[in-house]
Amino acid sequence: MNKRLLTLLAGVGTLPACAFAQQERPNIVIVLADDLGWGDVGFHGSEIKTPCLDALADEGVELDRFYTAPISSPTRAGLLTGRYPNRFGIRTAVIPPWREDGLDENEETLADLLERNGYKNRAIIGKWHLGHTRKAHYPLNRGFSHFYGHLNGAIDYFTHQREGELDWHDDWETCRDEGYSTELITKEAVRWIDEYRKEGPFFLYVAYNAPHTPLAAQEKDLRLYYDGDLDSLPEKERKRITYRAMVSCLDRGVGEIVKALKEKGVMDNTLFLFFSDNGAAKGVAPGASSGPLRGEKFKEWDGGVRAPAILYWKAAEKGYPGIHAQVTGFVDIVPTVKELVGDRAEPKRPYDGISVLPVLKGEKSAIERDFYLGCGAVVNKDYKFIRKGGNKGMNLQNDFLVDYGTDPYERKNAARLHPEVVKRMARIAERYDTITPCIPEVPFGKGQQGFKAPKEWKVTRE
Repeated sequence: MNKRLLTLLAGVGTLPACAFAQQERPNIVIVLADDLGWGDVGFHGSEIKTPCLDALADEGVELDRFYTAPISSPTRAGLLTGRYPNRFGIRTAVIPPWREDGLDENEETLADLLERNGYKNRAIIGKWHLGHTRKAHYPLNRGFSHFYGHLNGAIDYFTHQREGELDWHDDWETCRDEGYSTELITKEAVRWIDEYRKEGPFFLYVAYNAPHTPLAAQEKDLRLYYDGDLDSLPEKERKRITYRAMVSCLDRGVGEIVKALKEKGVMDNTLFLFFSDNGAAKGVAPGASSGPLRGEKFKEWDGGVRAPAILYWKAAEKGYPGIHAQVTGFVDIVPTVKELVGDRAEPKRPYDGISVLPVLKGEKSAIERDFYLGCGAVVNKDYKFIRKGGNKGMNLQNDFLVDYGTDPYERKNAARLHPEVVKRMARIAERYDTITPCIPEVPFGKGQQGFKAPKEWKVTRE
């Protein structure tokens, strides 16, 4: 628990009731890491150097029970819509280069909501990963006023290519900026903070591709971990050092964004949220860590879906103790922001997430809820239920119940000890598992054979 939180628990740091009225429309800054594991940050005991994230956790509050989907595209879809991604056919797989689907164009996004509420500037900088073959799926048609970055996942950090073609864009145009993608994303975010602050509240969604594979790092970051000849090391050790270097570069980028917000005098009226889109990809990235948590990316164990997450919002300090332990996650962002900005319109489609603003304000100490993780898994503050066969990669022979009170790291199946809990949570899992998506989910490999990337990943189809 960070020092700020300990102070608040002692009863210091409350704000007068008028504070929220004076700061009705804060800037919204969401920074998303890609495949950053629970055990990859200093504030969780990692040896990886993350001083900027550690400082942010100390100034703000760690969201200890923040959940995501176990893979990238579903988390991004839920983040922007407030809805579980299996409702629109993005559930068990990411959107790969050879697929033509994307986020259903009938879904309202967080950027749409903020545009309706007077946020003139709404930028996505970095990785999109929600459709790349049709203009209807393009960020500039999903409520964003500016897009800088890449449409696909897993681009090359230096060439910015995917499948042999340049995937780097500035709004609708191909962008040939040279440099390491993590630093280019940071530079663009910092640049627009200075411009946007002059024109009212703004929304900045910074979606880093780091530390996702392919593993590649700059020399200056590699030297943080090894001064000798890297080529002389075994391959696994080289990869481990490279991964650490990538995380440290990401950390530095977050620090530069925070610094820019502070120097321009807008940090204290900014709701700043940092988290990872899923857990550590330990199978392909030596050095990636889930810490003490069980599991990794692709699985509904905590190591795959419980993200390292930090919140900073000066106006909500008195709510930090509650929000620290609140079960919350990616689908709660839209409904929380909706209440925060005072939007009274009925959602275009019902949210699955909830607003946690009452906890942030300190009006409630906690909100009881069940959070669906996908593939037969449901979690709440006391238990997690995972249905056998829900996620075939987990190879469960029986339904599994985690009792966090006695088993915080999910080692023992408590299903026989709590049959009524199992029955109740199984019903919730079944309700969401059996949703018929408005757009059928497409198998990951469909279209891969014989695929050739379009020139410069230009989007021309409506």
